[in-house]
Order: sequence, then structure tokens, then C-alpha cells
Amino acid sequence: MRTTKSRLAALGAVAVLGLTGCASAEGDEPVGPNGLPQQLVWSTYNVGTGTYNDLAAIANTLTNEEGVQVRLMTADTGIGRLAPLVNGTVDYSRAGDEYYYAFEGDYEYASEEWGPQDIRMVWAPLGNYGLLVREDSGIDSFADLEGKRFPELTANTSINNKMEGFLNYGGLTGDDVQKVPISYGEQIAGLEAGQIDALYQNVVGSNIDELASSTDVKWLGFDDPDPARYETWEELMPMVSVGEVTNAAGMDEGESARVLEYTIPLTTMGSRDADEVYHLVKSMVENYEHYKGTTPDTKQFAFDAVLKEPLVVPFHEGTVRYFEERGVWTEELERKNDELIERGERMREAWPGVIESSSSAEELEQNWTDWKTDELDGEETDDAN
Repeated sequence: MRTTKSRLAALGAVAVLGLTGCASAEGDEPVGPNGLPQQLVWSTYNVGTGTYNDLAAIANTLTNEEGVQVRLMTADTGIGRLAPLVNGTVDYSRAGDEYYYAFEGDYEYASEEWGPQDIRMVWAPLGNYGLLVREDSGIDSFADLEGKRFPELTANTSINNKMEGFLNYGGLTGDDVQKVPISYGEQIAGLEAGQIDALYQNVVGSNIDELASSTDVKWLGFDDPDPARYETWEELMPMVSVGEVTNAAGMDEGESARVLEYTIPLTTMGSRDADEVYHLVKSMVENYEHYKGTTPDTKQFAFDAVLKEPLVVPFHEGTVRYFEERGVWTEELERKNDELIERGERMREAWPGVIESSSSAEELEQNWTDWKTDELDGEETDDAN
């Protein structure tokens, strides 16, 4: 399936230009009759990615139909997408699993500068992502990656964890491949130049479509249901599942592949005004007809299609209010959401004490892991019993 590049370029020209200012300060930006400020700023992946294209379509719609100017700020790293949300430069962010790591204070977020953050999900469309190789590469399975040039993405823990899970599925580890440091946005050029033998991408998007139009490519599939192949996935990528796609870049009619399925949600801080968040998701739903066919993945933003279960990060109260209004928010979902909110509060309360008891960055990360294991994960095990 091909994305029309000229149409996406028009979206970018109308709704997404370089930033000339900061995010709207809560309470300072005038609110219109639709309950939304006149300007919003969102951070996301680079121009040309499927994630960017989806948000460009929605931004364009909100501008045309609601009079809300939405600007997108792009970044090639997880921290580059999430830091502007935390420091108030942007109002909303559609990052990768960094939203989860920042909520938990894990990996690069287990630092004095970061720690656990009060991140909340706003809207959670599902998408498909996988590992792409050249048709003539001789790589037909994940096991065939042994000895190959394998991307190690710069400042992108979430995808690197998934890539480690890919190798584990094939019976390999990172020691079995030649790791090539490269940024997310450089992968396509790296594959074309022979710098890397595989790349990680959304299965749709103008940049990956362009690659597939000039190079024969294929997606590696998770076709073996053996649980032993997925043993490390709960730790490396607890929010993913496997789904089948038929419209991925490079696929002919009748072809399919089993790849990752998970959400890259639109997120904000817990302090974001609940009325604004409520009106934002309501506007996205009510204006869905205007952007639903713009990209291959905008169909995933439909009300019936989005994820409504809080898996690892809670939903914002404004979104919960909208779900309640539509009759899809259950007592069980409320319980899970409340548990995640409480988990976040306990982590943020405990964080200063863990910092105080740690004398180095390495000790801080270990002490934080130990505290969560003792105080949080241990309780979950007890509850399960």
C-alpha cells in the first residue's frame, strides 16, 4: 500500500512547521467555544515516519475544523521527544516506549535529572512495527541474523530492547551480531548503502514506502508460537503482542507477515487540564471522518479501534471522562487505572530518598531497581497468590 507523498507534504505545510515559540502555558492560552486553546504543540518522530504522518493528518484537521493551530516538533531520539513534554516546551507527545520508561524512571530515566514522571495516556492507537531486510539478503528468519550488521539505535532504549527480543526469538543475543551504531532516522539510508542488513520501522509510512518502491524488501515474521521463543519479551517489551499485517511496505497482494503490534500513544503530563484533554479527544473522535483515510494507520485512531485498557501507564482523567461518557469505561478498567496512578505516586514519593542514599549514577540505578522490586513488584506477586 502506498502513501501519497504530495498529500502528506501538503499536510506538513498547512499544520506542521518549525516551532517559533513554546507550548501554550496552561491557563494563559485563550480557550475557544470548543474547549481547546488556540495553539497546541506536540512532539513526535521525524518527518516521513508513519507516526509523524498520522499526527500531521490530525493536526491539519484540528486546524481546519476547530481553528486550533497544532505544531509538531520532531526528534530522532526518545529523550528528544519526551523531554520537551516534561519541561513544558510541548503540550503533548507521541514518543515510543519512552513514555513507559519515564513513568517508571527506568534505563536512562533512572537519573537525578529525570526519575519517575507523572505521564498519562491521552489516546492510544495501535500500530504494527517490524524488522525489514532486503529480499536478496539471504535473511529469511531471525536466526539468519547471526553475524549480520544489526542496528543499535542511538538514544533509543525502547527499540533496542525490542531488537534484543527479536534476536532472542531467533535463539541469538546481541553478541551474535555486528552492532552498528545508527540513529532511527538514518536506518533507511544505512540499509541502502549496505551499512546495516536490517532495520526497524513502522510497516507503513512515506519513507519506508519510498524504500520499497526502489528496493525489493521483506518483513521477518514471528510465525512460531513456541512460548520459549518469547521468554524475554515480558521484561524487554511488556506492552507488545504479535499481529498480522497485509498492507506493509513492499508487500504484494495476498502477502502477509506476523509483526509487532502495540500502541505509541499520545501522552501528556498528569497536571494537564482535564477539560482540555476531554475536549481534545472528543474533537479527535468527532472529526475522525476528516482524516480517517489520510494515511494507512489513521484508521487506528477511530474510537472503536483505540486501546482502552491501561496496560503500563494510566489514562489521563480527561480521557477517562470521555470513555465514561461513551459507556466503555468499566469498573475493572477503573481499578487498573487507579492502581497505576497509585504506583506512580508511590514511585515519585520514594525517588528523592533513593537519590539521597545513592553515591553514584550506577548505584542510583541499582538502588531504584531494588526499591521497586521490594516495594512494588513484591506486592504484585503477593496479590497474585
